[in-house]
Amino acid sequence: MDRICKSPNRAGEACGATHYQDGYCRWHFPGLAAQRQAERAAGGAARSNRNRARKQLADAVMTIGDIDGMLCSALTDVSAGKMEPGIGTSLATISRTIMAIRTAGELEKRIESLEQSAGIGTMRRFS
Repeated sequence: MDRICKSPNRAGEACGATHYQDGYCRWHFPGLAAQRQAERAAGGAARSNRNRARKQLADAVMTIGDIDGMLCSALTDVSAGKMEPGIGTSLATISRTIMAIRTAGELEKRIESLEQSAGIGTMRRFS
């Protein structure tokens, strides 16, 4: 039996791939069309910017001590001329935003806890 796919490629020439089943390669075998489509969709989703960012965020979680250390190091580097002042300013601005978000989240938890203790119906403030 011929071990080469009998289906033509996009250029109209013989495919040339090793056959998978019934004389067709895996890419041309009609029984795998739905699976190939699902794999193409999943492959694109795995490489999406959103997915890559989500993976990086899990690794990028920093404690207050981490942020403090980074900012102190940046201050030293800016003072020594090893870092551009604009980069130091950007780090400080991002750090302030992170701390403001964390503070707002903590305050929301405290208010919710107090409302539950007082028997007051809670209203979602930041949802």
